[in-house]
Amino acid sequence: MPRDPAQLDAFINLRVLNPEHEHWRRGIEAAVIYAREHGNLKVPFTYRVTGGEDQAVEAEGWPASLANFPLGQWIADNRRFYACGDMDEARVEQMEKLGMAWSHFDVAWEEGLAAALGWAAGAGHLLAPLDAIFQGNKVGIWLKNTRAAARKAAEIEQRRAEGLPVDRRPGH
Repeated sequence: MPRDPAQLDAFINLRVLNPEHEHWRRGIEAAVIYAREHGNLKVPFTYRVTGGEDQAVEAEGWPASLANFPLGQWIADNRRFYACGDMDEARVEQMEKLGMAWSHFDVAWEEGLAAALGWAAGAGHLLAPLDAIFQGNKVGIWLKNTRAAARKAAEIEQRRAEGLPVDRRPGH
């Protein structure tokens, strides 16, 4: 039976010469399915594609070849590669087309700000009580934490301007 040379070349390249590409291919395939189901790539670190190599995985919309794939870890690894500048530009584009969130902090800020603006539009001010919620987002707590962080940043700037030492321990 004749073999397709292109398919044979891809097989040898992915599985023998450069297996890292095969891991990328599986990861991007899982990311596409996850993004289609959830609308984003905010994948928990511990998330694995469900099941073993059986029909149940395929019934859930996942191909059997992705069973038990550690998608959360794969996403975290790619965030790290991106942050270090070790990610190919074509891969960055692929991930961004799927809605990749490169920084959890940036996403949390944008979501909190959008919720606060939505709450303020309805209330006419941003003096939300601590228990204020807008579309499932805890606006009151977000505003309290944001104001506390702003006060702390101002305090640090003041200490630096006065030439005083600044506490550099985690959380300060």
